Amino acid sequence: MFCRRAKKPAHFRRSTIVVKTLVTTEMVRRIADQYRVETHGDLQVGFKWIGQEIDRAGPERFVFGCEESHGYLVGTHVRDKDAAVVAMLLAELAAVCKAEGKTLHEKLDALYWQFGYHAETQFSLTMPGAAGMQDMQKLMARLRSEPPQQLAGIKVARVRDYKSLTQFAPGQAPQKFDGPTGDMVMLDLAASGNYVAVRPSGTEPKVKFYMFTFEPAEQIANLEDTKSDCAKRLADMQRDLSAFAK
Repeated sequence: MFCRRAKKPAHFRRSTIVVKTLVTTEMVRRIADQYRVETHGDLQVGFKWIGQEIDRAGPERFVFGCEESHGYLVGTHVRDKDAAVVAMLLAELAAVCKAEGKTLHEKLDALYWQFGYHAETQFSLTMPGAAGMQDMQKLMARLRSEPPQQLAGIKVARVRDYKSLTQFAPGQAPQKFDGPTGDMVMLDLAASGNYVAVRPSGTEPKVKFYMFTFEPAEQIANLEDTKSDCAKRLADMQRDLSAFAK
């Protein structure tokens, strides 16, 4: 549904929405903005929040929902991840690309050229047992009180604490902001679109780190070089975060 209608932006009303979580790529938002579709992306981790947002905003407005752990939903026949319909849409897109003499990878690269290059990854640190729970709490507290000054050589420009709904720049007083409460800290880097989210798992004894990189389309000269640069940046982020956690 979303793939086909994207070719006809005039068919969308401003009230049409796509829904995603806080740790899902911002590429979704940038594509939706192009077609004047609202993105409701200020949600905590978990597909249940997407289902609740559909109910809150109105099912008739909903087009597409997704989360970073490969959960997708098109339409309102179900209110949870629906791999079947997304597999059908992907097969349809593959057929369209083949008819145009293109591959899915080439289609994705074309989107990068238009909306900027986005690369994301995550890793986890397991902390089992009672001592592990204390270590997780200490790590989250340290991120809130003494966050790293830089990651991958880029300055940490802002810290967002979704537990207290306060944000601050290093050395400045915290300020309140609106958002969904949850045990998560986000570190915004000075390079716009590059950031990290950290949260303890709700089901396993581990802390999860979500890392995001971005390069605006107008700054891409060679896409393959940009991909390599962002891959290195992600690796450096993981190295620095792992060192901080220890």
